[in-house]
This record gives sequence, structure tokens and C-alpha cells, in this order.
Amino acid sequence: HMKPLFMALMILSTCLFTPGCAGADEEIFCEDSTTLTQYEVYECEFVGGIFGYSELSIEMTSTGDSPVHIFTFNSDQYDNWALCEDFEINDSFSEEFSTGASMEGEIDYDDFYVVFDHPNSCDEEDASTPVVEFSFKVVAS
Repeated sequence: HMKPLFMALMILSTCLFTPGCAGADEEIFCEDSTTLTQYEVYECEFVGGIFGYSELSIEMTSTGDSPVHIFTFNSDQYDNWALCEDFEINDSFSEEFSTGASMEGEIDYDDFYVVFDHPNSCDEEDASTPVVEFSFKVVAS
């Protein structure tokens, strides 16, 4: 089955060919304090274009009783993830059942997603799971 996605989607793009604006000097932020039910997800989409990104930082703090999955993957893995099929994650920037995370390092994807996913989002039936409460800040530069 497919995840019924109720998402806040942020399309973040770098500026191309704008004087005084180079990808290397630019930081793109994606941050919020939010809650997820079983069938919700929060996505941060990063589109690097010709500049790409070299550094990624993810800070996440859980404020509730339920953990959250943090997955970072190349954009070509998006459909597999959304359909609850096997997908490849970036291990350095992903953590299952996370109750708090601080990840920082180099990333070599041009276009990628960082998603915050409810642990039961792919379950067929309502798992009567708690709402996931968390805050996060993702920075790509």
C-alpha cells in the first residue's frame, strides 16, 4: 500500500546564475516544531542543481513519548520510500526510532530528501500509536 501522505513539503532551491549568489556560500534551512500522527510525514527537499551541497547538519529533539524515524536519501529513492518498499538511505544521516539526534558531515547528493517519519507509517492498520512530537533543524550548505 502507499503511505497516505499528509505532508508539509518545502521546495528549496538554490539561485542559479544570480550575481553574488554562489551555491558554496549558501545555507538552506528547513526547521519546525511539529507533531506527526501515524499517517503523516514531514519532508525537507533539497535541490542542489549544478552547485549541489557538500555539508549537511540535522538536529532533532523529541518532545513526546514516541520516537521518530529520520531518513536521508537521494531523490531517486523517493518513490520506493513513499510506497513503503525497500529504499537506500544515507546511513550517516538516518536513524530509526530516534528520540534525539545530532548529525553533521559531508553529503554528496545533488538532490535529496530528509524526512521525519512516524515509526508506524507503513502499518496496514491503525496501530493506535502515540503522536510523535519533535522539533528539528536541517541545514544544507
